[in-house]
Amino acid sequence: MSGDDRGALLRRGRTHRTVRQEEAHLATAATDALTVEALPTPYDVEETVTRPLNEHEREHLAVCEQALHGFRRSVIVAGKALEVISRGRLYRETHGTFVEYLDDVWEIRKSQAYRMIEAWPVAAAVSPIGDINEGQARELRPVFQEYGQEAAMTLYRQVKELRGDRRVTAADLAEARKVLPPPERLAGPHQVRDVLTVAVNEGRAPRLAPAAPEVPAQTTGEHQAAEEVDGGSVTPDQVDEGAEAIATLEAAVAQQRQIYDRVGGGVLAAALLYDPGRGDYLRRELRQYANRTAYRMRDAAGDQDEADA
Repeated sequence: MSGDDRGALLRRGRTHRTVRQEEAHLATAATDALTVEALPTPYDVEETVTRPLNEHEREHLAVCEQALHGFRRSVIVAGKALEVISRGRLYRETHGTFVEYLDDVWEIRKSQAYRMIEAWPVAAAVSPIGDINEGQARELRPVFQEYGQEAAMTLYRQVKELRGDRRVTAADLAEARKVLPPPERLAGPHQVRDVLTVAVNEGRAPRLAPAAPEVPAQTTGEHQAAEEVDGGSVTPDQVDEGAEAIATLEAAVAQQRQIYDRVGGGVLAAALLYDPGRGDYLRRELRQYANRTAYRMRDAAGDQDEADA
């Protein structure tokens, strides 16, 4: 493909993005009615295929892009739509790669798109019990892969039952997953329920423990002391969000440790020797994101200090 043709296709993609943004509000009602069953089954198209889209592929692209107008409302529908577009290379008339298409048309990062692609089969399996978001699906996915769909559904159902009226969070599912024995030691999906019940009774899954009974009415002073933590009122939802945030930070720390271990031992020197340009670029990227992370942590701490002042 010539440079002029390439430029024309990219301009066409940008025009498509503008049109889609202008028409997004018109597609809302149709998107809300779109179900995962209405989308085609994901299929693979070889990288060597360069022909234009045929009639069926155009229909598939149209319905998938309709689904993506509401991707924040349904991880199931949007995730499946992204997989159909990616594997079928339905972007090929306007963009050279799936990543270019994501960035130019939808302004979605590659990492987010693939998280949604990985999440939708899990969310679809659990949907008869309740809708879940991307974070919850991410915590259920290892159970889905290692123990099977029925075990994942049983785990989610039991966590939801244990939580009662409280909202199920990704942190709840992460805690439940951690107390499961290895797959080979689990007699069957039905045993997941018993494992979680025992873990709660033994105090190994405190987040899943039933809510404490309401305390009789207190005096004003006692009530305020019970409701205030570090000088501010804390609601049950804030407690859930805080615990989930801690789980997110713990996962981030674990990933940072892995990065630290992996880039040692002469890795950088070997990379620079093999491909100096690429190696230097990756080194700068690592530094940039390390600096951004440090700035974000410092900025959050500064905001808290100002709030406490």
